[in-house]
Amino acid sequence: MIKDLVRPGKVKWSGEHWISYLRETGQTADTGMVSLYNFRLTEAGHGHAAYVVIKGDPGFKGFCTDNRDLVDFTRTQVIRNVSHPPYDEELPVVDATFTQGGNVNQDPSWTISTGDHTITAKWEQIQPVVIAAGPWPDDECNFVCSLLHFTDASSIEFDGHSVAGEPYLRDIWHPTIGGDRSSCVFAISESLITVD
Repeated sequence: MIKDLVRPGKVKWSGEHWISYLRETGQTADTGMVSLYNFRLTEAGHGHAAYVVIKGDPGFKGFCTDNRDLVDFTRTQVIRNVSHPPYDEELPVVDATFTQGGNVNQDPSWTISTGDHTITAKWEQIQPVVIAAGPWPDDECNFVCSLLHFTDASSIEFDGHSVAGEPYLRDIWHPTIGGDRSSCVFAISESLITVD
């Protein structure tokens, strides 16, 4: 038996997190934002929850989900301490279906269909994986493991029309993995855990 391989604890949530934030060169506001959680294990069950903000006319703002039990869980347990867009306002809840496409090694995508609108986000030019596994600065969870794939290219389509903008560098990663990182990233096999 490998020493310390098995440790008691509790999983807060496990799944994937897909982020595509686009911005036009020289601008300070995002033109499109998709933050999609593919939850595989939570106290609220499994399913998808996505914050979507598309600027312009027509635009779109919605918290899209196929499991309404995840709405409160996401707001109170996952993004409760996050104050930047798109999490800084209570978006209207929209029932939706979610379809994954593409090749996860080259051009993965997610399509969100609400009945009235269709949003497709795609990630390309994937950087080498960043493996993050270790202590986490959270008052409820103290350990995280995640496979982070930052991308140099990403796109969002809204009802078949491309949203202007491209990925840009963000400094929010300094306290954890360090460095300025792309605004477009997908984290697969991500788990937030409390280890005793």
